[in-house]
Amino acid sequence: MKVKIKEVAHAAGVSSATVSKVLSGRAEYSVHAGTAERVRQVALDLGYVPDVAARNLRTRQTGQLGVVLEAVGSSEPDSLLGSVTAGSAVRRTFDGAIMAGLNDAARELGVPALVVYPGGGKSPLSYLDGRVDGLLVSCDPLRGHGLLEALQDAPLPVVALWTETVPPHMSAVDVDHQGGSALATQHLLDLGHRQVAFYGGGESSGVEHFRRREFGYRQAMQAAGQPAQQAIHDGRQLVKAVRDGRVSAVFAETDLAAAAVFQALSGAGLRVPEDVSLVGFDDILGAEYIAGGLTTVYHPAAEMAAEGIHELMRRLQGEQPAHLLLPPRLIVRRSTQRRTP
Repeated sequence: MKVKIKEVAHAAGVSSATVSKVLSGRAEYSVHAGTAERVRQVALDLGYVPDVAARNLRTRQTGQLGVVLEAVGSSEPDSLLGSVTAGSAVRRTFDGAIMAGLNDAARELGVPALVVYPGGGKSPLSYLDGRVDGLLVSCDPLRGHGLLEALQDAPLPVVALWTETVPPHMSAVDVDHQGGSALATQHLLDLGHRQVAFYGGGESSGVEHFRRREFGYRQAMQAAGQPAQQAIHDGRQLVKAVRDGRVSAVFAETDLAAAAVFQALSGAGLRVPEDVSLVGFDDILGAEYIAGGLTTVYHPAAEMAAEGIHELMRRLQGEQPAHLLLPPRLIVRRSTQRRTP
């Protein structure tokens, strides 16, 4: 026979209301720590199981959070795996990092379940099916933000991941791409390089993150009183610039772009870092094998996803939308060195 809440209350010597408060797990309910522990132990001993469906009907809340994965599906190739352990490998693919961050934060905050919706062309109404109390949307910068615009009047809080561009009254959590690029460029400047090139699509790519990364490069060069060069996205053009003495260091907008730079330079008989210092961005799985160990900017995707869950929980508690940028950090490996006269 199913144990009822009043039986737990009787055995614990408290009211049914106190048992309900303790077992709800909600922080706003203040119950003495000793009492709460006694109630939980009695409930465990008696085998009490909360009636989640009934509670949801009363509160009109499910306790579940929805996750729309528009950005997932572009992990790094297996050829870059090398001997990296499986655990660290998962967290250093973008997909794996997002899922790990979501899982860690949900467990920490006691979220009973995450409802994962596949992205890609579905009707926005399919995400408003009553199963979740709020939505976390992992945006794909290549697709634009049509889904966010369609959800701006949704009857539940929405938090956007991996973008700074959101409709009014919507939260956003992203990585500071501009700040990370400035870090990479400043590292090369600190090593004595003054002729630093930006390699990638940058502003012309139409991708929000790449525009910000080129802007961060230009901002750092300007602050150092050095001329920023036109973005290069052609290996032969870069090799010519190095041989002409116009480039001694390269900041590539992604690690995969840095791999392309290394291939072009090596094919022309130029060495990294002896002839050209090289920095990437993302710290993808296998970055330690690019150019003998690529100096790069770590992209905190797992931390971004976890902060998205935290922000969604804050919104559900009545806080106003926030726009949050997570700071990346520079990882120095073997692809950069001090410029010699």
